[in-house]
Amino acid sequence: MLVAIISDTHRDYEVLNKIIHKVKTCDYILHLGDNIEDLKYIEDRTNNKKIICMGVKGNCDYSNIVPSERIVDIAGHKIFMTHGHNYGVKIDTWNIRRRAFELNCKICLYGHTHVFGISEKNGGYLINPGSPSISRDGKRGFVIMEIRGEDVRPYFVDI
Repeated sequence: MLVAIISDTHRDYEVLNKIIHKVKTCDYILHLGDNIEDLKYIEDRTNNKKIICMGVKGNCDYSNIVPSERIVDIAGHKIFMTHGHNYGVKIDTWNIRRRAFELNCKICLYGHTHVFGISEKNGGYLINPGSPSISRDGKRGFVIMEIRGEDVRPYFVDI
């Protein structure tokens, strides 16, 4: 099972077109906000109708339809998705880690900082795919998470 984790695309269509070519074999595409409508753009152009697309809104999204948080189960792994701005992630990740723990989610996905990061602790993951369009750490891309049974392997994909 392959899960693409994308955030902070900010309507950069050149970047979105590059992402589309790299996610066509994924089973899921998860967008963590800041221009959540970019998920529909990606979905419409992957030509793979079996891909399941889900997202949450960020601080630059004003939809009343898209939630700001979501819990999804993918292949038996409970995943907490949020943009991160409501948890002060630019300062530290304590609040978001605590929320994921309260929700009994072993995988926590967030964006907002435009800085890539994957940390693993006690079998749980905290993943920020960074930003493929407006990177603040020089790494432009997103994350693909490979799930095989209990084994979870997230890795960065350059744009």
